[in-house]
Order: sequence, then C-alpha cells, then structure tokens
Amino acid sequence: MAGVKTLSFFNNKGGVGKTTLSTNVAYHFAERGLRVLYVDCDPQCNATQLLLTEKQTSEIYDGADDPKDALQESLAKTVYSIFIPLREGEPEIDTDFPVYRSERFGIDVLAGNPSLSQIEDVMSAAWQMALSRETAAFRRVHWAGQLVTAMEDEDRYDVILFDVGPSLGPFNRTVLLGCDAFVTPTATDLFSYHAFGNLARWFDNWVTEYSEMAEGNILAWKDYNPNYQKKARNLRLPGHGGSQLRYLGYTTLEYVKKTSNGQDVLVGAFERFRDKFEDEALRIGDSLSQKNDQYLLGHVPHMYSMPATAQDSHSPIAELTYADGIRGSAGKQRDRYAEDIKKVSDAVHSRLMAL
Repeated sequence: MAGVKTLSFFNNKGGVGKTTLSTNVAYHFAERGLRVLYVDCDPQCNATQLLLTEKQTSEIYDGADDPKDALQESLAKTVYSIFIPLREGEPEIDTDFPVYRSERFGIDVLAGNPSLSQIEDVMSAAWQMALSRETAAFRRVHWAGQLVTAMEDEDRYDVILFDVGPSLGPFNRTVLLGCDAFVTPTATDLFSYHAFGNLARWFDNWVTEYSEMAEGNILAWKDYNPNYQKKARNLRLPGHGGSQLRYLGYTTLEYVKKTSNGQDVLVGAFERFRDKFEDEALRIGDSLSQKNDQYLLGHVPHMYSMPATAQDSHSPIAELTYADGIRGSAGKQRDRYAEDIKKVSDAVHSRLMAL
C-alpha cells in the first residue's frame, strides 16, 4: 500500500450517527490489518470517550489536582498540542504528540479536547491572510497535510481518520485540506436533507475560493523560494505530494420503522427524503469535478440503546458481549447491526483504496 490514506467523516448537522459510524469503520479497517490513527477534531470529544477507557481519559484530562493545571496538562496530551505553535504564530505544527491505544477497536487515538473550539479563530484568521498570499498563513491552514506527511515519513500508519464537529467553519475546511476523501453521514429527515443541501452549496463556494488561494500562494513561492516544491509536498498539496480531494459518498441513518404483522412498514415522509439525497450528493461531486453515477454507501441501522451501551463499554458494535450489558435477544440484534455496519465499512474501504 503506497502512502497514507486519509479520510474525514463530515457533515454540518449533528445527530446523524457520525461518531458511531466513523469509529466502527476504523475498527473494521483495523480488522483488515491496517494501521489506523483516529484523530478526534470534534470539540465534543464523543469519539475519544467511546474509543478510550475511563482510566485513559482520566489520565488525559484529570491528571493534576488543580483544575487549571489539569486543563494545561490535557492540552499537551491531546490533539490541541499540535496547534500550540500555530497559536504562537508559527507556520508548522508540533508533530511530537502522544497517541493512546484503543485495545477493543485495535487503533491508535489522538484524543480530542473541548478547547479545540478556540482554534476556529486561529484558522479563520489564517484563512483570510492566506487569501492575501501570506504564505506562512497558507502553511498554517494546511496543518492536516503537515500531520499526514509526518506520519507518512515515519511509516506509522496506513490510514488516518479525522472526525470533525458539525460545522461549516474554517477549521473543518482545514481538516479537509489534508484528506484524500470524505464521507457524509446523514439521516433521512427534513432537517438533514436541508443541511445536506447547504453542504453542497458550501462546497461550490469553498472550492472556488481555495483554488484561487492555492494558485496565488504557489506563484508567490516560485518567485522567491527555490525549495517551494519541498514545502508544498510537506503540506500535501495536490500535485505536490497530495491528491485531489474526493467525495466517497453518503450514508443514511435509518429511522425507527413501524411494524405490522412482523413486517416493516415504510413511513412515507422519511422515504420521500431518502430519494432526494442522491441529487445533493451529485452536486457535491460536481463541485469537486467528479462524475460518479451513485454516491450511496449504505444504510446505518437505528440501533436504539446499543450505541449507548457501546459508549459505556468502549467497544465496537460487533464486539459487544453480554458482559457489556446487552440482554436477551440483543445478541442477534447486535449481529444484524454489525453486519450492516460492516457492509458500509467495506464500501468505504473499497472506494478509499481505489483512489
């Protein structure tokens, strides 16, 4: 396998099962023998709480007796640590960061931090300066590319997965700049549909703006720096060590269906929305100059309380046991849910590795 593959799970609406999906995809990737790093860039840190044990999170966030000291220590033990040089005005991140092993998922984790919301302002300022051909700022907005390049050089991982919060702000844009591809988890309801439409329009504007930014900064580099190719490669720019951002597709979080005589009964309002998502996905693909015919990766089942049980047990769905708290016929339900998630994971893996 050549290089590191990078993938983000991204949507501007919460409540669509993003954390459950992304962590279980990471688990299935590890089951295939891939070395996986999961980077939690969501200030809510739900993925970190799921992937790591209470002992691990206590060591990260509650190490010192004084709350202020504990906060400062946690910054150095989480994803926030890589941004400290950027907050001080430097153009490069700190790649000497700690990772924690999620034994049940079989992956490494760069833990999230609630203070990551502060980086939004840093990236907003860097984005505006980069538009004015400030090349140091241009390097800052490519922090994710710097991270991936460093891991590539050390040959530590095969896949890096980024989880981000539900936002269309500058910080999430900078995550996508370091990714080969992204997936949009959705739910089949009115508000998820409209949020998906906003996402399609956002990509139209964002891609145009970034193209102008990249062209201006690379031209400026060429004017005065004979080593711009090396610096561009470290940022993982397309054509300079990186690849064009690709849209792998979307998943739908299924609603709770009614039953009659043991059979599922479709709910018309939800089914109508399900058919509309493909059109918006095609618009996202078009904004990235893709010409795919179909973007649906699969359906994620509504799993009732099982994701909460998985959160409490720090376990992938497929590995939940009766000792973790599932009861009665839940074992069969777990197997059905796990099989559906595996199908989605297989589709994501197939499309990602084909890039």
